[in-house]
Amino acid sequence: MDVIRREVVICKDVLQGLEKNGLSKINAFVLLGVNINVENVLKTYIIGFVDSSFNVDDNCPYNLNTCGLAGNADLIENVQEYLDNDQFNENYSLYLKIVGSQINLWELKKIDDAIQSEKLEFQVQTKEELSNNLLYFRTCMKLELDRKINDCDSLYTASLLEKKIGLKPLFYIKENKQYFGKLEENKTIDGIKVKTNKLDYEVLNISVYQNLSNASTENTDISDFPIIHQTNEPFDEELVCCQLDVLCVVPKKATYTQAYNLIYGSIVKNVQSIQSFLVSNPKDLPAVHHFLPDKLCHFVTIVCSHNQIDSYSNLRKKLHNAFHLSMDRPLFRISNAYQFDAKPALNDDGLLTNVHEGLSPSGIKNGKISLVQGTYTFYHYGQGGFNDHQWGCAYRSLQTLYSWFKWQGWTNKPVPSIRDIQQILVDMGDKSKSFVGSSDWIGSMEVSFVLNAHLDVTCRIMSLRQGDTLNSVCLELSEHFDRHGTPVMIGGGVLAHTILGVDINEELGAVKFLVLDPHYTGSDSIKSIQGKGVCWKEASFWKKDTFYNLCLPLSFNGI
Repeated sequence: MDVIRREVVICKDVLQGLEKNGLSKINAFVLLGVNINVENVLKTYIIGFVDSSFNVDDNCPYNLNTCGLAGNADLIENVQEYLDNDQFNENYSLYLKIVGSQINLWELKKIDDAIQSEKLEFQVQTKEELSNNLLYFRTCMKLELDRKINDCDSLYTASLLEKKIGLKPLFYIKENKQYFGKLEENKTIDGIKVKTNKLDYEVLNISVYQNLSNASTENTDISDFPIIHQTNEPFDEELVCCQLDVLCVVPKKATYTQAYNLIYGSIVKNVQSIQSFLVSNPKDLPAVHHFLPDKLCHFVTIVCSHNQIDSYSNLRKKLHNAFHLSMDRPLFRISNAYQFDAKPALNDDGLLTNVHEGLSPSGIKNGKISLVQGTYTFYHYGQGGFNDHQWGCAYRSLQTLYSWFKWQGWTNKPVPSIRDIQQILVDMGDKSKSFVGSSDWIGSMEVSFVLNAHLDVTCRIMSLRQGDTLNSVCLELSEHFDRHGTPVMIGGGVLAHTILGVDINEELGAVKFLVLDPHYTGSDSIKSIQGKGVCWKEASFWKKDTFYNLCLPLSFNGI
């Protein structure tokens, strides 16, 4: 019998996350890994962890499974004792212990009814390095399920899929126009060329050929004439068309045959998850959503009522707790769902987002940089063909601030147009009816009024007697970006700008501010915007003889 050797690669972010959260007990966390057997070498990529009190198997991509434990056992023998014969299985074949800077990993095996341990060497890779070793297959297809099924019957699932896609379905990779075969046992999938739009991970879309006829696919009489089959039998089913959307993560060292079997298994699992939902919610239509929070190295999947995930507060809270994610902002609302087909730097209206990324440094040496956290959209003069030159800068800054809350998932409301903003101020009694459709300016106070009235956002207002004294509040701005992360609007005289960050060297007394300029009128291209629409400025950029107000939106707390 061939001996299988174990190789383990651990994501650096996973180790940092475990260390940060603390290993308080012997079974504090369950490790999540992707396995592949290559020539008698079992390769495991550990890309996540979850609190041991939660079962999130249905919320992870297919083939991302529990592979071990992480805790603070004094001796490995204590772990062996904890995992007695009843608890031990391949899902707990690794044990990770972190004490200070020392990291130890053991492989656990059951030999002659006894659990034995062997210390393992392992590799540590960054999220980016690990993502180059993994490939996601995404399969989307429509499938009719019976709403009246009373339980999650695996036989029903198998029979349904056999009828619809067959036991050996035909897969097709859309991006490469390539058929995906099962019989290529010696060819690995690392040769597949992936065409991406700079997504976080390499994702290939798989089409599945389906039998759209109810007639049997075997031993049928082929004729030049259509044949009508009539069956007289009781009919008691209520079919509902469901949209399958499943992710399967596969190491690039896998063969085509291994990948094929995993993709088929992922389809089965997705059908069972949707079927389980229908059993529990017979009157609802299920929907599948995928998420990729910044703090995680893998996707999270949720099956819920169609477009109603925002009301699933208990489920969202469970996932935040399970993955030890912050409770101060939403990560699993509809607006947070991962956009696989979206271009990386555009919003729904085709406008650019996060235009400061990739900008040259401020030039301050050894400064402390505090920046906007999360995504925003850059709004400026003339967008949408609307002529707001010389009066619309504060409106555009407000739209940028508003977009931040939309991108972070705190609202599904669209970013208001300039006319919408004017109407909001009229409706709340701040302006007269003639204000709507005018070219009248607004300032920081009106910006705070709209954010409060429309989003229930509280804003802090800071006042400066002179614009060039902005350095006096630089530390407060730094604290704001570190704590709340929202963009800041500054207005004075007839000008308004958006501040995205601050770079401070207290010893040298050097300060620069990252300014997003709504007065920009060039093309919506990063090359044109950087240095013109967004750039680092000193306090002298603002006028000496003008009074300024700053509007600092405070972020929410909650999911």
